[in-house]
Amino acid sequence: MRRDGVMSSAIQSLVLAAAGNGGPTNPNSRYYGAVVESLVLPNGTMVQYLQRRIIPSASIYKSLQNYTVADGDRIDNLAAKYLGDPTLYWLICDSNTSMDPDALVSQPGSTIQIPLGSGIPAGARNG
Repeated sequence: MRRDGVMSSAIQSLVLAAAGNGGPTNPNSRYYGAVVESLVLPNGTMVQYLQRRIIPSASIYKSLQNYTVADGDRIDNLAAKYLGDPTLYWLICDSNTSMDPDALVSQPGSTIQIPLGSGIPAGARNG
């Protein structure tokens, strides 16, 4: 970002494209459509950030199935297998009221909910 708070077109393009990850411009992102806020620091630097996301109640998700965690499972791989997209791992986290994706698969033998991936429920993205 330039000193006057304006992004260069190259940097702006990178931010808007979210560098190809599950960033806020990806319709599958939990931050898709989130409000962008601005804060001017005492030294005049403008910082832009996404408004805080409140994790919704797990009850908004319809369960596809229970899944028994196996040794070596990764939440992104489970999202790819059951939801068709590894960046939807956050749906599994939310439906299990977990803020830590790794914790969900850290105990082989534990059971987690796999939600339906079709149609992200209202309120899932931005509380």
